[in-house]
Amino acid sequence: MSTIKDKIIEYSKKVNIDMIGFCSAKPFYEYKSILEERKEKKYHVPFEEQDIDKRIYPELTLPGAKAFIVIGESYNVIPKAYNNQLTGKISISAIGKDYHQVVMEKLDLLERYIFSLQQCQIKKFVDISPLPDRQIAKRAGLGFFGKNSMLINSQYGSHFNIGYILTDLEIEPDTVEEYKGCSKCNRCFEVCPTNAIIGDGSLNCSICVAYLTQHKGDIPNELKEKMGTQLYGCDRCQKVCPYNQKIKNKLIEPILDEAMDLKRILSLSNKEFKELFGPTSAGWRGKKTIQRNAIICLGNTEDENAIDLLEAISNDDRKDIRKEVIWALSKKKNDKAIEVLNKMLLKENDLVLKGIIMSSLGG
Repeated sequence: MSTIKDKIIEYSKKVNIDMIGFCSAKPFYEYKSILEERKEKKYHVPFEEQDIDKRIYPELTLPGAKAFIVIGESYNVIPKAYNNQLTGKISISAIGKDYHQVVMEKLDLLERYIFSLQQCQIKKFVDISPLPDRQIAKRAGLGFFGKNSMLINSQYGSHFNIGYILTDLEIEPDTVEEYKGCSKCNRCFEVCPTNAIIGDGSLNCSICVAYLTQHKGDIPNELKEKMGTQLYGCDRCQKVCPYNQKIKNKLIEPILDEAMDLKRILSLSNKEFKELFGPTSAGWRGKKTIQRNAIICLGNTEDENAIDLLEAISNDDRKDIRKEVIWALSKKKNDKAIEVLNKMLLKENDLVLKGIIMSSLGG
C-alpha cells in the first residue's frame, strides 16, 4: 500500500516537477551560529529576515509544523552572441517568466493534490519565507553547498529555483545522499569581481554583484567599477562551475535578452518598463534601479558611444540618476566627457551635485 509520500512523489512526476524531497521541520540549530556570524560580519542584506529565531524555528511560521516538501525547478537558456558593447547583462534566471510564479504554480498543484488526499495545514513559499530556503533544500537532499554558497545538484547544477511546502503532516524524511562536493575547485572564488565569495561556502551578500544590482541605495564607487556591465543579477560564479557545464535543464522562453540594449533601457517609459520587465523577476526593484544600473554599465564599458547616451540622460529630473551620470562620465577621462560634465555644471542647481562635478573636473 502506497504512503501519502509515495503518492506525492508520483503526482510530482505527472506535473513535471524536476526535483522533490522531504525533510523534517525540526529547528535549524546548526544554522544559528552561521547566522550570528553573518550578522556580526555584516554579510547579510536587508532582504533577509533579521530575526534569527524566525529563521531557525519553523514552528514560528507554522505552529505544529512537522515536515517540509521541497521542490526544485530547473532552468537554462540557449546562449546567443551579442556584438553590441552598449548592452547590459541579465542573469539567465531572470530573463523568462518570473520564477516565483513558475515555482508557485507547481506548489499550488501539489497543495490541491495533498488536500484531495488528506486535510492538513500548509504554507507555501518561494523566496519570501523567513526560513532558510537553501538549508531546507539541502536537508531534503536536493543538493550540497558549493564554495559560492549556491546549492548544487549533481544532475541540474545550480540552475534551479527552490520552493517548498511547510505542513503539519507526518511524512518520513528522505535519506540524503552524500555528494563529493567541490573538492579542490576554486573557479567561482577566482572569478568573483568583488571577492564576495569567501571560499568556505559562505558569501558576503552585501558586496555580491547580484545584490548590488538590486540595491536601491548608494553604491560605493569602488564597487560600481567591479559591477562591470551587469544590468541585473550576476552569473559569473555559476558560469565557471563544472557542475553547470553539461546540464540538460528546462529551457526558458526568453522575455528579456541576456544582453539588453542600454539605449532602450534608458528611454523606457513607466508603462513600457512594466510591460517589458513586469512578467520577469528582474522588474521588482523598479525602473529607476534598472536605469541606474544601465548608467553604471555605460561607465564601465569601453565603447566611446557611451558618452552620447550619458549626455542624452544628463538633464534627467531625478537627482540620483544625474549623480550616476556624473560618475560614469568621470570614468571616461577624455575631452568629450569633460565637455559634457562642463555643460552639466552650468545647468545643475543642486549644490551637492555641483560639488561632485567640480571634483570630477579637478576643480
